[in-house]
Amino acid sequence: MIAKLKTILKNIWQHKWVRWGLILLVVCGLIFPFFGKKNGIDGRNFEQTVLEKGTIVERVTATGKIQPINTVSVGTQISGIVEQVLVDYNDEVSHGQLLAQLDTALLTENKNDAEARLTLANAKKKVAQLNYDRYKKLYQDKLIAKATFEEAEIELASAEAEVLSATAEVNKANRNYGYAQITSPVSGTVISKEVEQGQTVAASYQTPTLFLIAEDLSKMQIEANVAEADIGSIKANMSATFTVDAYPNDTFQGEVKQVRLSPTEDSNVVMYTVVIDVDNSSRKLLPGMTAFVNIDVQTAKDVVRLPTGALQFKPNAQLKQLVEKRKVELKPNEGMVYQFKNGKLIPVVFERGISNASYMEVVSGLNDGDTVVTEYIRPMARR
Repeated sequence: MIAKLKTILKNIWQHKWVRWGLILLVVCGLIFPFFGKKNGIDGRNFEQTVLEKGTIVERVTATGKIQPINTVSVGTQISGIVEQVLVDYNDEVSHGQLLAQLDTALLTENKNDAEARLTLANAKKKVAQLNYDRYKKLYQDKLIAKATFEEAEIELASAEAEVLSATAEVNKANRNYGYAQITSPVSGTVISKEVEQGQTVAASYQTPTLFLIAEDLSKMQIEANVAEADIGSIKANMSATFTVDAYPNDTFQGEVKQVRLSPTEDSNVVMYTVVIDVDNSSRKLLPGMTAFVNIDVQTAKDVVRLPTGALQFKPNAQLKQLVEKRKVELKPNEGMVYQFKNGKLIPVVFERGISNASYMEVVSGLNDGDTVVTEYIRPMARR
């Protein structure tokens, strides 16, 4: 039976038209997916997504440094050798507390010299006053010339001026003597110490900084740099969240306090400083940390969400023949996506709302449950 069947098939294969028919069937089977109806393109050649409702939060991202709200630089107005340093990094200090002491030997000598000059000036004034009183009486009795009396009057005025000058020198010497004691102008934490015992500080041209004191580390602020394209949507009292590299699993809260009007420019990009207040009661955040900030600009809840990837799909030359012919003019607040229906790519115009990196709000034009095209899959890639 099998031998007979083989003989029949062999006889059939010997016919030329049978062989060509089989070859044609094989070729058609291979090329049909590419050149079948509508070039072999159907719904399987498109990646599509179904719209659904959800929440969209529009955020502005930025980076900035965490800093104390108020820091005070403590310096010295006089030059000298540092005799004592009484505080160190991270020490808590109170207002008026002694931080460092300069050598007062030279200051004491200057003070004593100024006091001696004042004593001498007072003595000269006393002599001038006696002479003035004496010459005044003689002039009234017409026993001396007027010029002699005027000389005594001038000597008294000069002596009084010397007393004023000497008094100023004494006050200056006392003030400089007091400057030898470096005290804290505020209560806070020492975050920088730039001086050591035995060091010579010079205040000839500018006041050297000896200590940097943060007034209250339980309250910090972030100075975030925001690009000019985003600054228009940021207002005071907006909520913000941020992370720091030191605590990658923690998200911290903040609030926008101020948008500074002074711009800066970096690589031809105009930036503005946004100040964000931060509660640091936990003391986790340290001055100088880099904060990665998200500022919540707008929030839309229970709205139809369109994946932003759908806006990137544009029909190529091969797909142009599938696009439904219609004139489309987009307004500034509108967008356009495509739906695949009945073998056609149908452009759909919708009204846009707020958006973020993942989703865009659909105000009208599309509904919950609608399907839109997000990507074209070539037939070969599909196979």
